[in-house]
Amino acid sequence: MHKKYVSFQTIVDELNISNATLHNWLKTKLLVSSQNGHISYESYAYFKQYILGKSKLNKRANKQHYNDSQTPVLNILQDDNAHQQSSAYEQSLSVADRNKQGIYYTPEAVIEEMFEAIVCVDDNDTFLDPCCGTGNFLIKALEKGFKPENIYGFDIDQTALEIANKRFYQTTGKTTQHIKNLNLLEENHHQKYNFIFTNPPWGYKFNSEEKIYYAKKFNHGIKIDSAALFVILTLDLLEKNGYLGILLPEAFFNIGAFSSVRKKVLEKRVLRLINHEKPFTGLQTRAYSVIVQNNNSSESKTKCFFKNKKSYQRDQQSFFNNPNSIINFDTSTEEEKVISQLYSIPHQNLKGKAKWGLGIVTGDNAKHLKSTQEKGCKPIYRGCDIDKEKINAAQFYIVEDFSKFQQTANKSLYLANKKIVYRFINSELIFALDNKQRYFLNSANFFILNKKNTPFTENNISITEEQLVFLMNTEIMSWLFKKIFNTHKVLRNDLECLPIFSDFFAQNDNLYYEENLWQYLNIEKHNGTFRIKK
Repeated sequence: MHKKYVSFQTIVDELNISNATLHNWLKTKLLVSSQNGHISYESYAYFKQYILGKSKLNKRANKQHYNDSQTPVLNILQDDNAHQQSSAYEQSLSVADRNKQGIYYTPEAVIEEMFEAIVCVDDNDTFLDPCCGTGNFLIKALEKGFKPENIYGFDIDQTALEIANKRFYQTTGKTTQHIKNLNLLEENHHQKYNFIFTNPPWGYKFNSEEKIYYAKKFNHGIKIDSAALFVILTLDLLEKNGYLGILLPEAFFNIGAFSSVRKKVLEKRVLRLINHEKPFTGLQTRAYSVIVQNNNSSESKTKCFFKNKKSYQRDQQSFFNNPNSIINFDTSTEEEKVISQLYSIPHQNLKGKAKWGLGIVTGDNAKHLKSTQEKGCKPIYRGCDIDKEKINAAQFYIVEDFSKFQQTANKSLYLANKKIVYRFINSELIFALDNKQRYFLNSANFFILNKKNTPFTENNISITEEQLVFLMNTEIMSWLFKKIFNTHKVLRNDLECLPIFSDFFAQNDNLYYEENLWQYLNIEKHNGTFRIKK
């Protein structure tokens, strides 16, 4: 009689593993349990044949084999059509697990846009997707003309690899040894490739041990991020004059933590930058792809594509010129000229000239915020209570005992005679002056000009808090902030990069208006944006 179930103890004894390991395999759906507490014999047989011994099944690999759906993996694999298997498997992955593992399978339209950069394929050209999943990029490479024997695909998900191999066979009629279980982040891989196109894991949750391991291995002084690590890795695996196409989250292009990796990209010839908007269901992050060629033609032009396939050329050097080498390719050529114009005018910045404070993090607003003022409470203001040059009436009150809160700045900073406050969660700059020692929640941040030790002056011209608030609230400063940083958070590091035009105030005798500032900067509004004055 055919066995249906295997007991826990039988597996523990046969494989010489701990109960904890077995429960971990069950948790990650490598094995399927039955209602009576046994293991499905079919899943156990599949596990021994296709996974055990072929996967490291250590702490790193184990976390990345999973299927949290209600549809068992084995049922998906029974479908004879590999393309349908691929779609079913991708859909079976829960949103929670996709977010945790950073895995988002690439839509066909995105792959099509990326592959438009491949104009010609030679018979000897090799193609690699180091994070191939169920093989979407590999099948597109076959359609593009790469020889089957020259196509390589690696992944750590054994189920996805089985589907990729089946799709490859059904497309070509050939089997291959080049689609296999391999984690390039952990290997010393020396083979070079002519083309590498991939969508690496985004924001994979590394544990502390892994962070230390990758920090030592890659030694780039970067934030340990899965997408950034694959950028470094794939650039090193490119043949000279080879091509890399890689899909990345928006943060890679505009967050300071990725500055060193962006510079590594910009040292190559950047051929295309493509804004794919938000292609992943359930994920609000925008996706951008960058296509680079492995040579040092950094003086070249970069073709930028964004909404409705509108495109324009940008000087690649203009990205290097941005603060932290931000790649702001949604900024047009004419707009980039305005940015260069603004930074060419004598200016200061906030770096080293202020003390910075964060709004109060209560840890539980429902518990700590009161809608009516009680004894021992003081008004507290949110980011939405701040308007340009104005702080609206408080809607809530809070006790002054800071020991009850999760995180606060030093109390003396909140009680400063003058502090400049701004909305933290916002894509536009909204600043106000506080001279009433108000408290703010963490949706607002603030700074205090450090006049005594580091005068905020240029050519003996002093800047007052009121003048700085005026400048930060102008249209041109919000425009500049959006065109360079393009974030929904107003970060200290970004504010410290903005130009402060001290001489403008000296020339205007305290009668300053936005139009006067535009005239001083030699710019004008045109079609909803700014341009250099004609």
